[in-house]
Amino acid sequence: MAPVQSMGAILVLVLAPTLCHVTSMGDSIEGRAAPNVSTVVFELFTRSNPTQPQILELDNLTSLQQSFYEPSLPTKMFAHGLHDTPGAAYSSRDGKQFIDFLVENTETSFSSIHLMGHSLGAHVVGGAGAAVSLGRVPRITGLDPAGPLFTLNDTETRLDTTDGDFVDIIHTNGGTLLHDQQGFLPPIGHIDFYPNGGQFQPGCTANQMESTELTPYQKGQSRGGCDHARVITYFVESINSEIGFRAVECETQDDFDAGLCANNPTVLMGDPTPPSARGVYYLATSDKAPFALG
Repeated sequence: MAPVQSMGAILVLVLAPTLCHVTSMGDSIEGRAAPNVSTVVFELFTRSNPTQPQILELDNLTSLQQSFYEPSLPTKMFAHGLHDTPGAAYSSRDGKQFIDFLVENTETSFSSIHLMGHSLGAHVVGGAGAAVSLGRVPRITGLDPAGPLFTLNDTETRLDTTDGDFVDIIHTNGGTLLHDQQGFLPPIGHIDFYPNGGQFQPGCTANQMESTELTPYQKGQSRGGCDHARVITYFVESINSEIGFRAVECETQDDFDAGLCANNPTVLMGDPTPPSARGVYYLATSDKAPFALG
């Protein structure tokens, strides 16, 4: 497999043979203003263009046919978070319509589509998965789904297990904004991973905010921006890691720290997570790359 490459801090360019990334030119988030779908574009990265995206537009078959998009290979669609690209505006409808467009106009297999989202983007792809007319999306990955303004009981607006056949969640900054935590802490997927407890990540401190894994916007924020963005770094590393992020099923971080779960089932976090996996899992990571401890 080719080396993993990254673009800034938002997006892994080589997550799989093909990657579609949702971006926008809007100026407000969903719920505050209805975005015009014509302003939403999709940036396509493949192994043939790992650093320079090709722009795909909804219902523009010519742009798709002239791109490096290969329908026979797995496709991953990624929606960024609000802080990854401030001022972004897109909705679940945009992702849903683009999935339908791909499957209806190419030989793209619906079973090969994997939706991914960071922060607010996790809830956006959840809505897209729930709205797709072709059936349930095979897999949706929530990378530290946004916590503020979302509640456990309101499954209509947040990512949940009804949005896809398999929903896996990685929590790295769960809690409340009062404590500089931007993610959703309770388990909401078929399987939920809590690296280092899922609230704060080792290596993320006040003097670490110039980390290259952060976007320019996040670098101006408090420590929580580092914890919140670290989930993307973990997922990227999981793709090519020789040892992987092995997690153990456990009820609490305290039980994990006490070694009470050592004999429980284990599973790899990130890209290799099997769709049959269920439960709540904890693991530890290093405080610097490579983060996986096996």
